[in-house]
Amino acid sequence: MFTTTYLLFCILLLLCLGAVIAFSYFVVKPLQTRWAIVHARKIVAASAATGSWQFWNVYRMLATAHNDLEAAKLWQQLDEIGDKTAEPTQQ
Repeated sequence: MFTTTYLLFCILLLLCLGAVIAFSYFVVKPLQTRWAIVHARKIVAASAATGSWQFWNVYRMLATAHNDLEAAKLWQQLDEIGDKTAEPTQQ
């Protein structure tokens, strides 16, 4: 049905896909979280959401950070800042 070469190629392709997923999960995500923590510290120190897009990017990254107490604490502080600076919705 399938040749040995084809099956080995498929296995190699799946291993490469797994390596890319593992790299993004174990290397890229922690670096992204560290970047968000650095910028969140600056935002919290200024106590104002200076750039709207950057504030919400940092907010989302910290919200999805797993097993990081500092990220959780900063996320709560950003949530309070976001509530203060959020524009009231029009009804």
